[in-house]
Order: sequence, then structure tokens, then C-alpha cells
Amino acid sequence: MTRKLRRELEAIQFPTEPHSGMGYFHWKIPVPAGLVSGASARPRFQAICAQIMIDASRRLASLKPKSLQDTRVVVILGYPDLFQSEICLFFKPEYFASFCSRNSDDFKRVARPDSERVARWNLSIPHGFEVRGFDTYQRDDSFDPPFEEWGEMWLIGEVAD
Repeated sequence: MTRKLRRELEAIQFPTEPHSGMGYFHWKIPVPAGLVSGASARPRFQAICAQIMIDASRRLASLKPKSLQDTRVVVILGYPDLFQSEICLFFKPEYFASFCSRNSDDFKRVARPDSERVARWNLSIPHGFEVRGFDTYQRDDSFDPPFEEWGEMWLIGEVAD
């Protein structure tokens, strides 16, 4: 499974524009949800998948065209639901800033002062990449009872202010 994941992510090419009408382009983690989220997920496999995504994003950053130097290459890791994870290109600095600062009654991100998940999984962060962590909360009142989820989100890549 890890060879397949590595092969799929290494095949990614740098797009020249965002998804239609969006400020970003992304690739979701291409593994079955049960392998990286929920009771059957194993921390070692989650860490391997995260590292493969980081390595693929480093390669993608090296392919960045000169005309798109302001584009940020970022791995977004969700925890405990790693199935939310993706490699994302933010084409405009203001879109990236708005992504990081989302905050409402139904969705909160609070910056973490540490890199605990990165250390716990012993992830190798490439030169030029940085880590930003957030505690997250989301609520959806359209369910009965309302759905609530607390977790972590880790941005790894070209995330410096």
C-alpha cells in the first residue's frame, strides 16, 4: 500500500492554475479511510503516509514554475482523521491567510505552540519547510444530535508568514 501511495503522489504534476473559481488546487490522500482513520488505523502507518505526503510535496515544490513562485505548497494533515489530509497548493497569499484564520461558532482553529504530532511521528521536515499546528473544532447542527468533532490540523510546507 505504501508503494502505491508513493507512486501515486510522485506522479503529481504542478498545475498552472487553481480549481475553477477557487484559490487552491489539492490532492486528497489516496488510501482507504479505514487504514488511516478510526479504530483500525495504526499510528505507524499514519506516520508513514504523512511522511510520503511530505516527501511528495517537497518534490512538487521543486517543480514550481518561476511564474508561480508565490504559490505555497502545503501538506494538510488532519488528526485523528488522517483521511481528511491532502497536499494543497495555495495560489494567492491572501487565500492561504484566510484558510489559516477561519473562525466561527461552528468552526474554530486555535494555533498550537508546539509540533507535538510531528515529533511523535518522527517526521522529517525538508529544508525550507515549516510546521504550523492548530487545535480544531467543528460543529454541524444539521444532524440530530448535532455532530461535533475536536482534533488537530498540521500544515507542513511553505507556511511561514
